Amino acid sequence: MPIDLKKVITQIRNLGTQDLKETNRTRLEETFKLFEKAKGEKDKLTKLVIEAEHLGKSGFYFAIPDNEEEFGIIVEGIKDFSSSHVVVATDGSQINPSSHEFTSACLINTGLIAIPYYKKDIPVTLASEPIAYSSTEELNPNYFEGVYDEDLISYERTLKEIEELVKLAKSYQKYDIPVLALLDGTLIHWHLGKFNSFFIEQFLNRFSNAMNELKSLNIPVVSFLSNSRSNDLINMLKIYNCKFESVDCKKNCSTFNSRNLPCNPAPDYNPVLDRKLVEKYFINVKASIGSRTSLFRSNSKILNMYEEDLKIYFFYINTGTEIARVELPKYVAKNKEMLSFVQNAIALQCKVGFGYPVTLSEAHHQAVVTRKDREIFYDLIKNQNLKTNSKVQISNKELRKRISFV
Repeated sequence: MPIDLKKVITQIRNLGTQDLKETNRTRLEETFKLFEKAKGEKDKLTKLVIEAEHLGKSGFYFAIPDNEEEFGIIVEGIKDFSSSHVVVATDGSQINPSSHEFTSACLINTGLIAIPYYKKDIPVTLASEPIAYSSTEELNPNYFEGVYDEDLISYERTLKEIEELVKLAKSYQKYDIPVLALLDGTLIHWHLGKFNSFFIEQFLNRFSNAMNELKSLNIPVVSFLSNSRSNDLINMLKIYNCKFESVDCKKNCSTFNSRNLPCNPAPDYNPVLDRKLVEKYFINVKASIGSRTSLFRSNSKILNMYEEDLKIYFFYINTGTEIARVELPKYVAKNKEMLSFVQNAIALQCKVGFGYPVTLSEAHHQAVVTRKDREIFYDLIKNQNLKTNSKVQISNKELRKRISFV
């Protein structure tokens, strides 16, 4: 049966009350006051976060201001950026193996996009690269305890995205103009922490090989995060606001409720998002579209396993419709010319894409697997199985989901 919308409407009316909106506004104001205070004591802030990183006893990850860009500065973009360049992007989608289907086959589809700018004689690429697997064992023959099939295909898709991105970027090297390689989502694979060391090592080897190949070609690779849920900057402010001689969350604050920690900007505090804080700051200083914050380095634990030049930095950029997070490896962050190119190329992407990089949105459209695609995929496998006299039978549960008797 469909959703009972009458019941849903009643519940929606009670969402987002005025009291909640006022609470959110107040905690953003208190956070911003702490941000302004830290901005006025940049040296103290940097000293405290570096000490906390070395001590390693904070109960959370936090941002560390880059030592070559002053914390709190606004870096303006080039107003009419018109340098010739190519932006290549990939995005992936998948058909997960299902225990209720007659086959354990799965599929990864990678959307490939390349769009040249201010250069007429370079071809555009709009394509997809589907790869079918008979099972996750074919996808990855190694057995990983605690790693589910859905995880295997999801992480394989992530690797295919960057490996196909490398191939696509290399194919445009012959035109001898700058290339930007663009991904959707984070470059900080913190979620790997739940898996065993062998799986993590295998994943990071392939990921690093792809990143290093782009580095060797002098091609910047960055990721774009829309509506980021990160609060690395908020956590950095909590380090700055620590009331103890050194940051040791377990020793000093284990008895406190998270809403009432001594380092919180205000009592009964729920953290705001980084992008909300940056948005308020940009509004206050009247930052133009295409402007970005100073650089920050992430201290996520998983980055200890990354090579030095691949450790991840980030900044926030004003796209005109939102404050987006952009992540980039150290070899890009520390190259001023490359960093400027990245900022301005992304600003242009968001301008022509109405707030979101147009190459990423097109890559998504090329990659997406529709319900009809999924049905055709299984029909093709079924026909192949019938030709080879293989058994074709779905589970009773799947059959009943497709046919209602009431």
